[in-house]
Amino acid sequence: MPAILTDPAQLATAQARFTQALQAALSQKISCTIAAVNGGFDTEAAYSPELDLWYAQTQDGKKCWNGFGLGAPVAGKKVSLAAEINFPSDGINRALSGAFAADENGDILVLHRGKIRGGKALFFQYYQGETLTADDGGKPDTFALIGSLNDAAFPAQLAAFVRQILAIKAAAKRDAA
Repeated sequence: MPAILTDPAQLATAQARFTQALQAALSQKISCTIAAVNGGFDTEAAYSPELDLWYAQTQDGKKCWNGFGLGAPVAGKKVSLAAEINFPSDGINRALSGAFAADENGDILVLHRGKIRGGKALFFQYYQGETLTADDGGKPDTFALIGSLNDAAFPAQLAAFVRQILAIKAAAKRDAA
């Protein structure tokens, strides 16, 4: 059973590999403002026309913030987030959606806890992708598998996952109406 990474050095290495994989695939750099609750912040987003995905990353205290959106950001303009996948920088933080896990082969897996606005039950009700059980600090839990950092297709898998998040949010909104 894969085990969630908790060691700060391992988490930092996994976050660096995550960022490197995305930066390599999303090679266009566009200065923009990420819309956020506090008004937003200026950053340089990485974008791929092939994946139609943008990515921005920052360290925010005890978490690594990773934001994603669809469509090309317009330089100097505000862009809306489609999804965030945030990872702890130390230990386990079940309040964050992202987790890195090591499988029996030593591959680093990128997982999602299903934490989105609307809750974990809502997420897994509509999620169409692969799930797996991982050791979450001595407690088995179910996660959405986004992909392996060793897989060359990881950026495309992540783009598909972001689209799934948007589909889940749309289905939940439709059902609530």
